[in-house]
Amino acid sequence: MKVITPAEVSAKAVGALGLDPTLLDLTSVEAIACALRRAAGLLCPCSARTLVKAVYEPLRGVHANADILALVEDTLEALVVHGDLLELRDATQEDGAQALLFAAPPSFVPRQSGAVMLLGVAPDGVSPIPENIEFAIEHVSHLRILRGDAADLGDQLSELGLIKLNLSAWTKAPRRETAGEYIGRMRPRIAAARACGDLPGLLLLDPETPVHYYRRRCVEPSQRTGRFVGRRPQAYGADLWCYVEVYEGQAVRFVDLPTRDGVGRGCDEAWRLQAAIDHERGSPQVYRVGPGTDGYRLVDFFSPMPIWARRRWEAIGEPANASGCLFSFKFSETEIGEELAFAREYMWMKEIEE
Repeated sequence: MKVITPAEVSAKAVGALGLDPTLLDLTSVEAIACALRRAAGLLCPCSARTLVKAVYEPLRGVHANADILALVEDTLEALVVHGDLLELRDATQEDGAQALLFAAPPSFVPRQSGAVMLLGVAPDGVSPIPENIEFAIEHVSHLRILRGDAADLGDQLSELGLIKLNLSAWTKAPRRETAGEYIGRMRPRIAAARACGDLPGLLLLDPETPVHYYRRRCVEPSQRTGRFVGRRPQAYGADLWCYVEVYEGQAVRFVDLPTRDGVGRGCDEAWRLQAAIDHERGSPQVYRVGPGTDGYRLVDFFSPMPIWARRRWEAIGEPANASGCLFSFKFSETEIGEELAFAREYMWMKEIEE
């Protein structure tokens, strides 16, 4: 019996995922994303926990790294944001109904660069894309990109049965408005909410905490008074996002997010509402522009962004390694100006110096 090392197991697994084991290992985001998509093709619809466990348990036996679980969870979240997986909740059920993940159908989005971005999951792991095209796919973080002439690539992919999505349909960005207008639309909703009792486990996003330390912004109500973006526990599943009115540390009334009849993700509406609150308080959320290479520049972000913003930037730029921030994107010199204007106009952000 031949004994193989963990490194050999990792290399064979990376190769089985269709990636180059000389460039990537099994703990790379690219490999974990491929593993999650493959598991989703076999297991979905299922819970996020089921998918995480399916990928994490084999990894744990090969890589004794305490950060692997967090990496798998973060990569799964990126796939949901990107649109490879769809997170859906039964709107006819009570608040405790658990959201399930569904495999999105194989599809593609033309990028402004002329390339196309692949989305979705092949059912049962059987890809509709032939080997000659599969071989040309470039894996960048959790993205899959085919570079070349978008028109020709689009025709080929459409003939193979993939669904073409335009950028506006994929991102579903909200209408442009000021931060004050956005908050103004929320005020009647919470004012009309019925009074509530105590909300055990309630946490708030503290608007007085510096905006470039997002992970430190989540606090207990303590003696705070006002209206805040918050999270409240539920019996089953992840905590719910809400807009809550608090008086001396006690919840008075709240509105669960999202407010549009359960359409969209609560976190996306919560993050945009917090950005509006920060702006109106005179401490808008920030981004940082740094140098890049080969005609690109890096933009660092310090707060989470809604799904429609992340998708837009994935179609126009590319994820980059984050350093001293929450996440980063790189944009070409010809595109960066418009994307920074988008951040200022839709998320009311401002630039900070290097």
